[in-house]
Amino acid sequence: MLPIRRDITFQSGDLTLEGALHLPDGTGRFPGVVLCHPHPRYGGDMYNVIVASLADRLCAVGIAALRFNFRGVDLSEGEFDGGAGEIQDAAEAMNFLSLRDEVDASRIGIAGYSFGAAIALAAASQDSIAQAIVSIACPSRVFNEISARELLLPKLLILGEHDHDFPMQQFRFMARRYTEPKSIEIIRGADHFFGGHVSEVTALATDFFSEWLGDDRRRG
Repeated sequence: MLPIRRDITFQSGDLTLEGALHLPDGTGRFPGVVLCHPHPRYGGDMYNVIVASLADRLCAVGIAALRFNFRGVDLSEGEFDGGAGEIQDAAEAMNFLSLRDEVDASRIGIAGYSFGAAIALAAASQDSIAQAIVSIACPSRVFNEISARELLLPKLLILGEHDHDFPMQQFRFMARRYTEPKSIEIIRGADHFFGGHVSEVTALATDFFSEWLGDDRRRG
């Protein structure tokens, strides 16, 4: 058997959102990760190369992945909401994934890139479903705001060395304010778009989710 991709829809309030569910080869109840795409006002959608590549990589190691379009993007109903509605979309995506028969509801993660990272962090801080989170190039303002909250789930915080929005030393300082457990990764030579570094970013995220959501996870 080969990994399966299923086109799906789910509800976020009164809106119907579109997505793609990637299921690993085999049977059983897999861990699952929701993937949040970059800012729709700048062309972000679920086909973004980092989002799509991470979905494939997670699926290859036995982790289901759900990428989806926020409200107002492509076939997803509604309009861009500036963040609040998109946080609801991410929370509903986690809920949808947790209710799938193929997915273990006790092993749900969430990841996001750029605007999607801000949404993922905010959704994880408001919702108890997520058991691990990966933030990739979160905008500095939201990253700072979330650092003041008690976010106890395991976190992987990734930034490109030359991110135009977020000086590296400022990122390191703010990242230290996040509660443990956390891992902090600076991708050398990369900017906000990670050209030439997509494989490195997705490998870090996949290894992190395998550690914290895998069958042999044991944390005190």
